[in-house]
Amino acid sequence: MISTLKSQFLSFGLLRQGLIGIAIASMLLPMAEWVLVLFAGELSERSILSISAGLIVPVMAPILIVVLLLDMIMSRVRAADDPGSSGDLHRAISRFQTILIVIMLVFWIPFFVSLTS
Repeated sequence: MISTLKSQFLSFGLLRQGLIGIAIASMLLPMAEWVLVLFAGELSERSILSISAGLIVPVMAPILIVVLLLDMIMSRVRAADDPGSSGDLHRAISRFQTILIVIMLVFWIPFFVSLTS
């Protein structure tokens, strides 16, 4: 089963894999900063990690969610056009991206809610 998932992920295409990787990195970078602060103490405000995790990644997260939604819509369109094996691939892509979008929303919504309170 893992080999099937791996082969399916490899068939997603390089740009889509990059988009998924950036989306996953946008969730891992704030956690990496938190772990580093936990073990090494407070970071400098000018460090690359604190700037990227505190300023760049929260701005990029909603943009990534929108781009993933657009790519998911295009995958649905391609799946509707071709009911064969290509359609199965695009349905798998849209399912994977739906799961990723839900995970990103669960990860980022508490951050944005904390900004308003």
